Amino acid sequence: MTVFARVPGLRVEAVGGAWAAFSPASGETLLLNDTSAAILEVLAEEPLAIAAVADRLAADSGVPKGDVAALLADHWPQLVEAGLVRQAGQAPA
Repeated sequence: MTVFARVPGLRVEAVGGAWAAFSPASGETLLLNDTSAAILEVLAEEPLAIAAVADRLAADSGVPKGDVAALLADHWPQLVEAGLVRQAGQAPA
């Protein structure tokens, strides 16, 4: 299972009702919604597999894990493509 991490030096700040993220990997600042910001917040603690991120967000929000996992599937590729998240290895078996 692939483990993901925030890119080093990533900054995420609240801006009104949205979130702004600066990626030193791309040199760009992007606006994020609450879901993407929550993913990055969880990954700030430690690199994790997508399933572990879903577990933590489900526990924090009270939303069923299956619903959270489906939501992550929509956001994850965009976070990787934007240079905010990168692969950080494989989880131990």
